[in-house]
Amino acid sequence: MAVKRYIPIRGMKTHLAILLEIRLLKKHFPFLKFQIKNGKLLCHGYFQPSEFSPVFHYIVEWCPNASPKVFPLSPKIAYNDDIHMYSDGSLCLYYPKDFLYTCKSHIHETIIPWTHEWFVFYELYQIIGRWLHPYVEHKKI
Repeated sequence: MAVKRYIPIRGMKTHLAILLEIRLLKKHFPFLKFQIKNGKLLCHGYFQPSEFSPVFHYIVEWCPNASPKVFPLSPKIAYNDDIHMYSDGSLCLYYPKDFLYTCKSHIHETIIPWTHEWFVFYELYQIIGRWLHPYVEHKKI
C-alpha cells in the first residue's frame, strides 16, 4: 500500500528552513518581527547607527535556496551608483564572488550584522560624500 503525502517533501523542507531561521533570528535579534508569505520569510527590523542618526527600518526577504535581499523602508534611500545598492533598491552587502549564500549560511550571522554595518557606512557617506567601506567597483556604465 502506497503512503499518500499531503505536504510535499520539498515544501516541508522549505517551511522547516524558514522556521529554523526565525528561531535563530529571535535568539540573536529579539527586536525583529517576522512574516511568512508564499514560502518567503519577511523579516522586519530597524537600526539606529548613533543617537544623532535616524532610525532605519528595513525588510529582509528570503526564500530558502536563494540569497536574502534587504530593502530599506524608511527613511527612503534613493538608488545611487556611489552607494552600494542594486537597481531594485536592495542593499549590496557582499561581493557574490567572495561569498556564496548557501543552506549553511544563516541570516543572523551574516545579513543582519552586514545590514547594520551598511547603515553606518551610509551615514558616513552622507557626511563625507564617498563610500568608505572596502568594496568592489560596480558602477553602471
